[in-house]
Amino acid sequence: MKNAVKKTGYLFASLLTLTLLACGGYTTVNLGGAVSGLITSGLVISNAGQSLAVPINATTYVFPKQIDDHGTYAITIDAQPPRLTCMISGAAGTTTGIAINTANIYCSLNAYTVGGSITGLTSEGLSLTNGADNLTIAGSTSLFTMPTPVSDGSVYGVAILSQPAGQTCTLKNGTSTMGSAAVTNIAITCI
Repeated sequence: MKNAVKKTGYLFASLLTLTLLACGGYTTVNLGGAVSGLITSGLVISNAGQSLAVPINATTYVFPKQIDDHGTYAITIDAQPPRLTCMISGAAGTTTGIAINTANIYCSLNAYTVGGSITGLTSEGLSLTNGADNLTIAGSTSLFTMPTPVSDGSVYGVAILSQPAGQTCTLKNGTSTMGSAAVTNIAITCI
């Protein structure tokens, strides 16, 4: 009798093991990834109708509801946070039996151009600077834009680096804090 019980136990354990192997392991998996540069709140992402607000300064995220194994996913950004642009690498794919933790979010500060108008410039040699960013202006130019955009929230300070030959130029509105749009109100007057 003991041998029959023992054989039945082995048979049951073998059947249970085969059943689990036939299932292929997990039926659902987590979906998420790393987050970098998220310094403001307001980022909302979604996958298959499930939305997730990613909190400020988050370094990782995981959707609360797991997704089906061997199913597809396609994460989208529903709302960008203020002052930032976020992108997702590895946002779409098919699950393979393990958690997806490589749909990484990268956020960076928005940057805008700094420029304005020039009146009275008739000769060559006018040069402007904004930190390490320099620009030489051709004679008779009426509009200018510095070559390198400035990040939202950063201070800019456009100044005259060199005067044009035979003229003196003055500059107004050259220093401020970058907002959420291009600066076009710097005024240079040359006499």
